[in-house]
Amino acid sequence: MNFRNDINGLRAFAVLAVVLFHFDVPGFKGGFLGVDVFFVISGYLMTSIIFRRLSKDRFSVLEFYGDRARRIIPALAFLCFALGVFGWLIFLPSEFRAFGKAAGSSLGFFSNIVYWREAGYFDTRSHLKWLLHTWSLSVEWQFYLLYPLGILLVRKLFGRRGTKIALVGAALVSFAACVYLSDPTKWPTAAFFLLPTRAWEMIAGGLVYLFPLTAGRPVRRTLECIGLAMIAYGAVMFNENNEWPGYLALVPVLGTAFVILAARRHSIFTGNPLAQFIGKISYSVYLWHWPFVVALTYFDREGSLRWRAAAIAGGFVMGYLSYALVESKTRKPPARDEARAFPRFITLRPILAFTLLLAIGGGSIYASQGVPNRFDRSVFIADSETYDTNPHRTKCHMMIDPCDVANKQKESRVVVLGDSHAEAIAEAVVDAVPNGKPDDVLLITIEGCPTIYGIRRGNGDCFDQDRKYIDILSRDQSAKTPVIIANHWSQYWSGPTMDDFAFVNPEQPAQTSTPFTTELYREHLLSTVCRISKIRPVYLVEPIPEFDFNVPLTLAREKMRDPKAPDLSITMSDYVQRNGALLQAMHQAHDQCGIHLLDPRPFLCPDGKCMGSHDGRPLYSDFHHMSEYGNRFLVPMFRRVFEQG
Repeated sequence: MNFRNDINGLRAFAVLAVVLFHFDVPGFKGGFLGVDVFFVISGYLMTSIIFRRLSKDRFSVLEFYGDRARRIIPALAFLCFALGVFGWLIFLPSEFRAFGKAAGSSLGFFSNIVYWREAGYFDTRSHLKWLLHTWSLSVEWQFYLLYPLGILLVRKLFGRRGTKIALVGAALVSFAACVYLSDPTKWPTAAFFLLPTRAWEMIAGGLVYLFPLTAGRPVRRTLECIGLAMIAYGAVMFNENNEWPGYLALVPVLGTAFVILAARRHSIFTGNPLAQFIGKISYSVYLWHWPFVVALTYFDREGSLRWRAAAIAGGFVMGYLSYALVESKTRKPPARDEARAFPRFITLRPILAFTLLLAIGGGSIYASQGVPNRFDRSVFIADSETYDTNPHRTKCHMMIDPCDVANKQKESRVVVLGDSHAEAIAEAVVDAVPNGKPDDVLLITIEGCPTIYGIRRGNGDCFDQDRKYIDILSRDQSAKTPVIIANHWSQYWSGPTMDDFAFVNPEQPAQTSTPFTTELYREHLLSTVCRISKIRPVYLVEPIPEFDFNVPLTLAREKMRDPKAPDLSITMSDYVQRNGALLQAMHQAHDQCGIHLLDPRPFLCPDGKCMGSHDGRPLYSDFHHMSEYGNRFLVPMFRRVFEQG
């Protein structure tokens, strides 16, 4: 196949869109569609390779896999190795552990599945995942594995014409699944990360090859302009709030298809020297730009324009070096007389062996908890609190149905109701129950849904869940069973941002009629807790002190510099400033409907300071969720529930 300058230039547009989006450059909120452009290009090229070789009766699946491995693996392995060395020197054990898992899954080409399974409320922020961008490589590799096998099977059974029809059908089915699952109420994360809902984009590229355009120069020029305009429109006008990929992904997919169909090899847009240069190094730039994005967040420099510009430049410099030193040396199989010409040519076997060692190394890093003996033990003690969370979290949290901490074979002695803060303190309640067992506690929690009747969220419906809670409490539990309500109250009251919340008319849940305000919050809070208090004794947990930094990670980094670094805390005045108005509303609820208040300050805030850590061990697993160690301090507070009962 002759080199297609237009496709190479199209790669430049794709990688620039992705880079500008990831670095939050104004005007490119939809730059994520560059990945979709890459998918279409890959589908076109793979289909052309397969069908050209089939037409000459010299197609080999193993040879095809080998070519793909040479194209993708070396630069990726180089990136993982470099980041591994970097991480060994500066990553905390928990960070290095996460990196090891990411490296192993990236080199094994299943990172898209890992990131899909990890995605959720307790997931690490995406801008702290050094290899998050490799999800797209995993999708492509999975496509490369299955696509030629499917074509061979269908072609043998139904011939070339039948293969075309089958590919059209497969694309339509994949697209339908993509649109359906991209709905926020379905499986949008699966639609984003997984091959079945992305395959149509690559198959679309294949269909461009199978149904070539036969038209004159004016038509091709017009088609190219339309295609580029569609890509540019999406890159500028789309944003992260769109359901993606969904039906909107048709815009970049069709736009890319039009440009490839136009086949204008010497276009001023895609054929100019700059586009050709960027297109040539686009894969390596894609690999290297994202670690620089993460570095900005990791070193708290994302707000600096100067550092952002330096990071963009760094991504391109490392991308060029990766292309020149690694990618260009390995992407083609050496001729017989060149096989020994190292380092000009590197054969496939050592590449695969090196990659396998790296993947095993990543797994070993993960299994060893991030090799904690690299640092003083105080670092590991502080850092490991990140994982010291409710052991039943994955079982109970984010379920719509109620969940016992262990099982629900008997009536519970106490109900814990709320959001992730309720989940976080559940074990403290278990320990506070006299002669208690885990199944004495009925835990009902949904992440990000405050226990306030009449709230609807943009990305999920809390309203129906709150109604269901009321029904459960009215129907399934003894009238004497106390209800402990715990939420991240201050988040809903004063931010930092709750743009997707709105209060609704409880009798007309489909109508979002009233904006979110603190006065409405107070009214609905009073209404909710007073309503529950009519059917159960209610204990309202006052706000847990929170921090504007990740407590275990911050303390661990302090311990890296000085193993004797002091404990972390905030002042009582900081706590009151954050929660003063909210506390007034809670006390009003106490006066108005006789609910009980549980104040964590006597237990977490001695001597006028609210502890983030105690004796070098964090009380929190992140910014504001209590760890299991921190829960020990709250057990006496929850004992009041049973002493009063």
